[in-house]
Amino acid sequence: MLSRIYPGADGLAFWQGLSLVLFFLVFLGVIMMILTMRKSHIDKMSNLPLDIEADQSTNHGDK
Repeated sequence: MLSRIYPGADGLAFWQGLSLVLFFLVFLGVIMMILTMRKSHIDKMSNLPLDIEADQSTNHGDK
């Protein structure tokens, strides 16, 4: 189909397939990372924005 839009795209089939495979490998890697992440790490990261605001409110610029 790409060759109908861009006539010089006949040699790009390899790159199209490679980009699709790389996309799915990265997607599966992220899913595996999420599934193997520790609950304590998830809790720590989810509370991080709240911890920063609490530190700033008690600091009052006295660095």
